[in-house]
Amino acid sequence: MMRPLLATLVLATATTAAAAPAPASGDLAVRSVEVRPSDPVVGPSGSVRLVVDVVARGADRVSVVLEPGRAPSGGDEPGGEPGTEPEPAVTPSPPSGDAVPVPSASPDPVVPPGPALPATVPLPGLGGLASAAMPRVMGASRDGRPVRRISSGEWETWRFLPDKPLSRWYPSGPWTVTATAVNAQGEQAVARVEFNLRRATEIEGLKVVRDGDDVRVTGTLLRVDPVGKVDYRPFAGQRVRIRFRPAGSSHWKTVGEAVTRRDGWFSARVRADGEGAWRAEYPGTSRYAADASPRREV
Repeated sequence: MMRPLLATLVLATATTAAAAPAPASGDLAVRSVEVRPSDPVVGPSGSVRLVVDVVARGADRVSVVLEPGRAPSGGDEPGGEPGTEPEPAVTPSPPSGDAVPVPSASPDPVVPPGPALPATVPLPGLGGLASAAMPRVMGASRDGRPVRRISSGEWETWRFLPDKPLSRWYPSGPWTVTATAVNAQGEQAVARVEFNLRRATEIEGLKVVRDGDDVRVTGTLLRVDPVGKVDYRPFAGQRVRIRFRPAGSSHWKTVGEAVTRRDGWFSARVRADGEGAWRAEYPGTSRYAADASPRREV
């Protein structure tokens, strides 16, 4: 089983993604948890850095845990989708160090390293670390990057940056973020939010050929190879929508559908409705991102 990713602390402003009813003034509470980007997509190369903002009240410290799978209340993670293979193992890599809380009156302090907090066990390959904030601590710094915490009335916003980005090597599908706020008396308030980590897809080689009163649309749907042997491989058994926009219109409408073969190729014959633009769209799943082909004028 995958171990959870624990984020490195950074603090600043946020907007709302997961919210709970506001309790009485002064009580310990987590008002919202937001993940940005909210719908991360990873390609065959590169990575996505997440930002997690927690808005809490009455907390002396806040921690965040990111882990693959749905929240406990959401039941078991659903089974694989058509055309998917088991997730590849994650290649471990060592953590890069511990977050260090330091007091400062500046909203963007840059401080030298200090005594390290106790390390925790990271998710293999991500090197995530525990985070904490002491009373009246305004920020912490790692690798020369400033971090901060901002108050807005009785609510404070805490920002967390996992110290390793997500890439194709991590499990796609549902992930859960658990934020825990703790006050001076040791009481806890917990809030959770989910997001989907998706791998990129691509529709290539779209062809649109008019044949009398009909139009034949063909192309190939590819996805980031889930086992990492190549960049992309054919995506079989997926429904692709055929879309048409009449000349002079700004509205696209679905006029047909096709299912990809084993080699990712699809073909659809639809009724032509005058001249205009054609394209194919893949709607995506919880594990694979949506994609739209370039349009073709016929």
